[in-house]
Amino acid sequence: MKLTDALSGVLLMLLGLFMLWQAAQFPSFAGQPYGAALLPSILAGGLILGGTLLVVRDLLARRQAEGGVWLQLVPDLRAGGMPALLAVLANVLAQIWLAPRVGFIPVSAVGLLVLFLVLRLPAWVAAVLAVGTSFACWWLFAGLLRVPLPRGLLDGVL
Repeated sequence: MKLTDALSGVLLMLLGLFMLWQAAQFPSFAGQPYGAALLPSILAGGLILGGTLLVVRDLLARRQAEGGVWLQLVPDLRAGGMPALLAVLANVLAQIWLAPRVGFIPVSAVGLLVLFLVLRLPAWVAAVLAVGTSFACWWLFAGLLRVPLPRGLLDGVL
């Protein structure tokens, strides 16, 4: 599905408002005029501003070229790209629901393997890319950035 700039802008503005609401609940640092909410609030302001600009630009363009559609399918989806879209959505849902129990690396590797196979990569290339990318993401986020990714079944191994 391809959204118009106006609808995309509204979605960005809603995301920005949600971020502001969440950031307002962050704690402040003792003795400092700013806290943990500063960066998310700045990013939320950017999303709101960018979304507003998208809406204004799209509405001005529609005013000049009357009869524009608000929503249409991207040609790639009509030509068979729907399985890839569903594989991406399934990967996101698997990371949310399965990764805490099974672990980031297995869920990521299997999800990427399925996605790469849907995209018609050769099986050996898909397997190498899926496993390599999963371990590279683990190394980057859990190792370097110290983001606590779920270990799941690999709790004693990693």
